[in-house]
Amino acid sequence: MTETTITRVHCHLLTQDTGRSALSWAGGNLRYWNTALVEVATESGLRGFGEAYYPGLSAPLATRALVDNFAPLLLGEDARETTRLLHTMRAKSRAWGNAGISFMVAGSIEVALWDIKAQALGVPLHDLLGGKAHDAITVYASGGMDASREQTIAEMEGYLERGFRAVKIRVGRSITEDVEKVRLCREVLGRDVELMVDAVMGHNPAPFSAKEALACIRAIEKYDISWFEDPVGNRDHEGCAFVRRNTSVPIAAGETAVGVHDFLPYFEAGALDYVQPDPTHSGGIAECLTVAALARVNDVRVIYHSWGMAPCLAANYALAFADPRTSYLEFPTHGLPLVEELADTPFRIVDGRIAAPTAPGLGVSLTDELLEKYAFIEGSTFWP
Repeated sequence: MTETTITRVHCHLLTQDTGRSALSWAGGNLRYWNTALVEVATESGLRGFGEAYYPGLSAPLATRALVDNFAPLLLGEDARETTRLLHTMRAKSRAWGNAGISFMVAGSIEVALWDIKAQALGVPLHDLLGGKAHDAITVYASGGMDASREQTIAEMEGYLERGFRAVKIRVGRSITEDVEKVRLCREVLGRDVELMVDAVMGHNPAPFSAKEALACIRAIEKYDISWFEDPVGNRDHEGCAFVRRNTSVPIAAGETAVGVHDFLPYFEAGALDYVQPDPTHSGGIAECLTVAALARVNDVRVIYHSWGMAPCLAANYALAFADPRTSYLEFPTHGLPLVEELADTPFRIVDGRIAAPTAPGLGVSLTDELLEKYAFIEGSTFWP
């Protein structure tokens, strides 16, 4: 037995209730945010965490069941052996879990193993991924959900007051509504702040066709858009490529892809300027490193998706700080408290940038008080 011998693998489910201020966008409304935190504990008391992003939102009970399924494969093993243990989980689930939610959950467990390894060495996670490539990275405010005109103006003004130099907003209602929203945000933000636009069609039940996406882009491109995100459904790789070929606005996508096999069609089709993996959804740290390598040889930039809670952000930021080709961090402005309450050190935005973390591992803690405060609500779902 060593200090990194695994003694416990558990999935904690927490629920944040947005109440009357449910998050709304073209794809639906979100009343409850279920966070699934994978905890791996060791003989010496080290605790590593990984967040299962989409599974936690939409399938919390399935996420917990999958963690319980993988746990016996890890107990008694050395948490530092991330590659071997991930391979074991993948090998034992190859017949039934070679994609989708089981692939995601195994990757989230792997994130927790990386957290333990970095803690055991007393270094931030990016040190184990090649070392620090940036002292600080530009962060963009990721918000702009459905809201009244007055609320949208106040939101954009708030970003300026907080020092953001880049902002992403959601569209996808209609060309008329989308143009007015983009026009308004550009007017408030001014020309010196970057503006990204996300159609969120990757998991929209009625996504844009390629021609509809292109029409939307052509209607808003005069407002100086840094990139247009998720223009079509997440299996419409050729449609995404069609959009990219017919516009000068850079195209981003990939946040709903799981595993390298899901990302490959984007690269093969020449569909992207920016790819958006996420270790808490795409299959773990190692899987995201492979996606980043594919992006490099295909001349595609990586912008890690980070719209979860503190463990999600910390894992994505670790990858970003170790990648010299990554130039943005996504910071969610949905206002959910576990972004800050799970973090040992608050995420500090100074002059529109976040400095490289220095805390060992991911810098995440889970207390009994938080488990009680955000106790899982049985029957809560992604859609109200």
